[in-house]
Amino acid sequence: MKKFASAAIAAVMAGVMAMPAPAVAQSFNIQFGQQDRFISERCAQNPRLRGCSDWSRNHRNWGRSDYSNWYRWNRPSLGGSVAAGIFGFALGAAAASSANRSSSSWEAHVARCEARYRSYNRNTDMFLGYDGQYHRCNL
Repeated sequence: MKKFASAAIAAVMAGVMAMPAPAVAQSFNIQFGQQDRFISERCAQNPRLRGCSDWSRNHRNWGRSDYSNWYRWNRPSLGGSVAAGIFGFALGAAAASSANRSSSSWEAHVARCEARYRSYNRNTDMFLGYDGQYHRCNL
């Protein structure tokens, strides 16, 4: 049941990560002065982006629709989001597998201690020794 729950959580996280943010939402988070700076930096890094040549010649006359179009044309590709989702799924599956392995090794440790010491307490991982003191089980 733990493996199924872990896999379900990882699948949901991968699905959420695969959804790209809408371009319109990105354009409203940046003010007009900041938009010029943002587009200027992106076009300097990659001058072949769609709309960069028009922006460099005519950015003083750009309106809201021009900025919206630029964001829509140059939003992150779905491939990167899918790759991030797959990476997140793999990381979650590895963590779940590790947790399952550690819990099964803990159960094996408890079984050995219970078989060896009649006074063993699994909550504290200790047993009562012949000297009257409690000792940690090191099996």
